[in-house]
Amino acid sequence: RMGNHLILGKRYEYNNEYFDQPLELGFIRLYQVGELFCESGFQIEPHMQTTFEISYIVTGKGTFLTNGKECPVSQNDIYISSVNQIHAIRADKGVPLRYCYLAFTFSDEVPRDVLDKLIEFYNGGHGTLTRDNKDLLILFTDIFRELQMQDDYYLQVVSSCVTRIIIDAYRLFQKKETPVSFPAFNEHGLGSAVYTVVRYIDQHYKEITDIRAVAKELGYSYTYLAHVFKEKMDMTIGNYIIKKKMEEAKELLRTGRMNVSQV
Repeated sequence: RMGNHLILGKRYEYNNEYFDQPLELGFIRLYQVGELFCESGFQIEPHMQTTFEISYIVTGKGTFLTNGKECPVSQNDIYISSVNQIHAIRADKGVPLRYCYLAFTFSDEVPRDVLDKLIEFYNGGHGTLTRDNKDLLILFTDIFRELQMQDDYYLQVVSSCVTRIIIDAYRLFQKKETPVSFPAFNEHGLGSAVYTVVRYIDQHYKEITDIRAVAKELGYSYTYLAHVFKEKMDMTIGNYIIKKKMEEAKELLRTGRMNVSQV
């Protein structure tokens, strides 16, 4: 938990605290969610974690410490802190640090065996980090917008986004790829084959650099697949990948939390 006395060195902080009365969001108790943009050299002094905490680095560089162990962080990194750990943060000299944070515990009302994998993972948080490619940033941004606007059913949307962040972070740290099933490529299966390509691109468009590699990965002939895809989708595979990337770029610009060069 961040002490409220740490004001000097903050460019801004959008902080929503519920420590006195946590928000009950399904199987999650939300204690704090927000975003901090701090000057280079800024430090959050060592403090005991009373909740689990997920931190997402938006821009800049810094060091997160858990029980004295240092871990350098930079843009798109995710850092997990566990309950009863001594936690501290400092921004690198010469580089402002901007990050989102989510502090939570699991509800006592839910049977432990339902959440055993999540509980085991977050209890074992030891400062390990991974990279997210901005998916979590969009979820954090949606939470902030809902909390600011408080339109009808805003808490339901916040609950959905918080749950996604907690589960998506868990999945990212497992380093497991989502399995993709490939239907047989034959005269009667063209529609399902094209759908498989669409689904694969939707899941992997951020890392696709070679269109032919898509066909190879799926075990199809590129020439034939390109022809069928164009016929069914009325656009080339390359244009579909560009379309997906442009959609994400527009979403990131719409949120206003990244500038054009970062996008």
